[in-house]
Amino acid sequence: MRPDPQRFVRVEARARVVSLTLVGGYDGSNDGFNFDGYSSGALLVTVPLHWRVRVTCTNRAPQRSSCAVVQGAMTARIAFKGASTTQPLEGLSTGSSEVFSFVPTRVGAFRLVSLVPGDAEARMWDVLEIVRSGSPSVSVLR
Repeated sequence: MRPDPQRFVRVEARARVVSLTLVGGYDGSNDGFNFDGYSSGALLVTVPLHWRVRVTCTNRAPQRSSCAVVQGAMTARIAFKGASTTQPLEGLSTGSSEVFSFVPTRVGAFRLVSLVPGDAEARMWDVLEIVRSGSPSVSVLR
């Protein structure tokens, strides 16, 4: 059974901040290539335009993984300034964490992905949707 995705998102409405926890290799689903137990776009995080997104990226996987926000499939181009761990292609070692934050400046669908070579191909990605207005939310698509 997958964990409740609500436990990985905290909203500070007055400050317009969404805190997102991404745990790479959270469990054994998808052979450990997952964030918070979800992969292949099964998790959808929705954030309004111009809200600050603060991401805590933790690697529990036995191999290196990273966290980044990219636009499009199989791209390593970071979608917004500051929207990745420091070395997204190298990744974090097992047990390591890093925090980064960014402010989305355009609407659209983006990928929350590990950019360590092979991870995206192993379906280690979920979806971040930036919307014009509304409230932040998280949901499971499948």
